Amino acid sequence: MKKILISGASGFVGKPLVEYLRGMVEKYEVYTLVRHPSTSRYEITWQPDRGFIDRAAIEQLSPDVVIHLSGENIIGFWTEDKKRKILESRVKTTTLLSETLAALSVPPKVFISASGCTIYGINVCNPTDEFAPKGQGFLADVVDRWEKSCEPLHERNRNTVKMEESSPGGSDPNGPTSATRIVHLRIGLVLELTGAFLGTIYYPFLFGLGGVVGSGEQYIPWVSMRDTLSIIEFAIENNKVNGPINVCSLNPATNTEFTKTLGSVLNRPTICWVPEFVINLVMGKEMASETILNSQNIVPTKLINYGFKFRDTNLYETLYTIINQ
Repeated sequence: MKKILISGASGFVGKPLVEYLRGMVEKYEVYTLVRHPSTSRYEITWQPDRGFIDRAAIEQLSPDVVIHLSGENIIGFWTEDKKRKILESRVKTTTLLSETLAALSVPPKVFISASGCTIYGINVCNPTDEFAPKGQGFLADVVDRWEKSCEPLHERNRNTVKMEESSPGGSDPNGPTSATRIVHLRIGLVLELTGAFLGTIYYPFLFGLGGVVGSGEQYIPWVSMRDTLSIIEFAIENNKVNGPINVCSLNPATNTEFTKTLGSVLNRPTICWVPEFVINLVMGKEMASETILNSQNIVPTKLINYGFKFRDTNLYETLYTIINQ
């Protein structure tokens, strides 16, 4: 049985992930990082804003897997203070957790950290996968620094390899290693009615107020919640999964395609076009250009190569299942 420690366990993805993994009682024992004093043996306290984490409790637990999902919601007007919180909530928490895990006598076998497919930049119109370089923009810079915050674990891994290579007989390339496998989940737009993108637009569409936003040509890197959870489990169980992976569907849709499909599922008209200048006024030009007006034609090449089997590839069927479940 693997012991799994999760941060951000009460969040949009974290809460269903905890339920999903705890449902497999024969495989996983799930613990959570909480910001209040722990109330059970399944909770470990941390207060990342103060740089505090209960290192002794984590050392005693000795988790096999750590999944890091904490981070300030990007929704909200992007003042300089909001942007600082978006960046620091990711960099500081990841650095604190990475330093703590790197200092353990027995580090976890796997560290899975949330990230974002916005690393590829603004107006990504051509199919783009994990082998593409970093793009331009605030969110691209945030994700880049977010992923680099795992450096303490990478440094421990490099030292571990050096020690194994210098040991008598050298390291066995096919044998076990004490290095931690690090996975970055470059998550797209997760579809679920409980919140985020779909939860925000559901009622306007239900009342016939849905429509194309901007040009409608911008791509949406959608993915179902159940595929998201399955991908995380896949990353836990498969040693070949390493580095960044795009957590998105095989078939990204344009805003126009998504709009028409959701309208069809709800049997509602989608004629209320929202021009770009209105979005810029409401959200601010920078946030609008990097979120709702941004094209993200992202494909999950590495997951395909690893052999992951997506369950939700048809947008209409996916939306129908989510809305009628």
